[in-house]
Amino acid sequence: MTDETTSRRDTAPTARVATDADVEALGAMFARGFADDPVWEWLCEARMRLFTRRATPFFAAEVRQHLDDRTVWTVPGVDAGAIWAPPGAWRTTLGDLARWAPSALRLFGRHLPRSLGALGQVDKLHPREPHFYLALLATDPDRQGHGLGSAVLRPVLERCDAEGIPAYLESSKERNVPFYERHGFEVTGTITMGGGGSGPPLWLMWREPRPPES
Repeated sequence: MTDETTSRRDTAPTARVATDADVEALGAMFARGFADDPVWEWLCEARMRLFTRRATPFFAAEVRQHLDDRTVWTVPGVDAGAIWAPPGAWRTTLGDLARWAPSALRLFGRHLPRSLGALGQVDKLHPREPHFYLALLATDPDRQGHGLGSAVLRPVLERCDAEGIPAYLESSKERNVPFYERHGFEVTGTITMGGGGSGPPLWLMWREPRPPES
């Protein structure tokens, strides 16, 4: 699930690969960035007043998981971040669940079964073709509108184009769909989270690699 609103390439800084030193700051940034997200609100329900504090270690664990792949990107100041899974590595494993368990239980509480069910629902529709998966994208609310989201997207999308690899994401906000479309993604479908259509929608988006410019 991803979040971003606008893009201004001319003022955006150059993205860099995240390091161990960025883990906690990125965890806190993702927590702030998703604090008003409808899917996360649905997953946590009444616990949103505590969301930022409790979500920080959860997102930090997600960042840490992908550091060795060198597919976590941020910018100076850690005001935005993107977590990518490389081809073949998008699926959540039992080891991942074990690492997330303490922070997930603290974040979701009694709603943890709902979050696990939502994960399974999304995984069933995940494309099996090799691709880069954008697991998380967020910009600190105070820094949105300065092209930071585009900056952390760009390195992996350029790699996708150079190597001829597609990319995939799920957008949890309809207003972000045009942003991703400008980066070459197309909506392939929508789903409603939860059983019986009780949750918010999610937009599934796929990007074919672009040919090199002549």
